[in-house]
Formats: sequence, structure tokens, C-alpha cells
Amino acid sequence: MRCVSFCTAISYSLNKINNYYKGKKYPTKLSRNVLYVAIPNKEADLFFFAHGCFVSWNLKRTDELAVIQEIKRCSTDPLEKIETDYFSFSYGDDTTLETHERFNADVITLESDNYQIKLAISYGLAESIKLESYEEIIQKTIQKNSKLPEVLARTGKIPLSRKAISQRMGEIFIEMSSVNLNSGYLDVPEYFWRYPNLESYYTLTEQFLDITRRVEALNHRLDVLHQFFDMLTGQLQFQHSSLLEMIIILLIAIEIIISLVQLSGHLFS
Repeated sequence: MRCVSFCTAISYSLNKINNYYKGKKYPTKLSRNVLYVAIPNKEADLFFFAHGCFVSWNLKRTDELAVIQEIKRCSTDPLEKIETDYFSFSYGDDTTLETHERFNADVITLESDNYQIKLAISYGLAESIKLESYEEIIQKTIQKNSKLPEVLARTGKIPLSRKAISQRMGEIFIEMSSVNLNSGYLDVPEYFWRYPNLESYYTLTEQFLDITRRVEALNHRLDVLHQFFDMLTGQLQFQHSSLLEMIIILLIAIEIIISLVQLSGHLFS
């Protein structure tokens, strides 16, 4: 059976999604940052998270695509590229996550069909796919700006106009802020404060997907972006200082010319 995590937007309005599925007579349960939707006729489960991700259990591909279209109206800043991560799941004696060596696929084994166990695992899956979205965005920004330090070292300046430098700084600042402002989702969810017996399933998922190490790597990339930001800020200040120096030199030259004209006027009068 299929289990797929999606990152489709910056955030969701869970209340709007809840009202939509309630209108379809689907059982729902809304908590602070997550919405559970049961789809009885398909024996499937959906978990929507406020940070723009959802996890589907036992839905077909066509049904998943339909869900993505249905929730667009409830999404803030839908992503151009939807991030996805695929798993297969089955039922067994214990809950485990492992990679199937023969088929090179990630396999989830559940000890029961309890939706809370699925929710605990879904928290980890949603964190992972959101992290993947951030990783890709930041990596693209780093690649876009990676040649600037080399050019600066070789020529002593960056071949960009003040407007272009300001735009690059704006892009970097927005991406750094989006990660920092939304990094709260990477903490242990408050849900497990109320249900500590379920935290082990979340921890199992977090460790399997190596989320802690990936967060550290993401923070390192953010440091690289911060260095780019500082470098562009310095270059912008240098250009501004150079412009001021040129203006001052020009004003001095004009003053000298005026003085010479006045002096010559006195000499020939």
C-alpha cells in the first residue's frame, strides 16, 4: 500500500480544508497544527499540516492528484514544484521503518491501523518533505551566487549594478527569513506533550529520515547565504562610497573651474 508525503505550499488554512471535507461528509479531527481526514469508502487517511505539507495513506495516484487540486484554494503561496517522498506500508507485529534492499524502497510496517500511530509517523514524514523543499530552494540560491566570491577576488568588484545587488540581497533575505521564521515546525510537536506514548513513533521516523543531521546541514547552508548577504552588503556600501567620492571630486572640480573663470575675469577686466 502507498504512503506519500507532499509539500505543496508555504502554508495551509486547516480550517478551510476542514470545512471542505466536512462538506463531503468525511470524518475529520482538527488539532492545533494538523488536520486528520478519514476517507471511509477508500479506507484511506489524510493528515494535513499547517506548514504546507500533507501525508496520504492508502490513496491511489489519481486520488492524490485530486487532493492537491482540491486544497489549492486553501493554500498560501502554492509551490511551482511539488516535493514528494514515496513509501510503502503494510501491517505486522511491530512498527518499523527500513529500506528494502532488493527493491531499494522505504517500507513502513505498522503494528495496527490506529490513526494516531499513522499521525505520529506522518509528523516525521511531513517534517522531512518540508525540509527537502527548503534544501532545494537554498541550494539553488547558493549555486546562483557561488561565482560571485571568485569574481570579487579576481577583479575586486562584483559585476552587478546597485539595483541588481539590492535584488540579490532581497532574494537571499527572503529565503533566510522563510526558513528561520518557519523553523518551529522542526521542534518536537506539541501533540506529543499530550500523548507522550506516541512520541517513540515520531522519534523512529525522525531518526530513519536523518532529520537532525539534515537540519544541521541546512543551517550550514544558511550560514553560506548569510556570508553572501554580508559580501553583497559590503559591495553595495563600496559602490555607494565610490559614488559619493566621485560626486565630491566632481563638485571640487566644478568649484575650481568656477574660481578659475572668476579669476580670469578679474585679470582681463
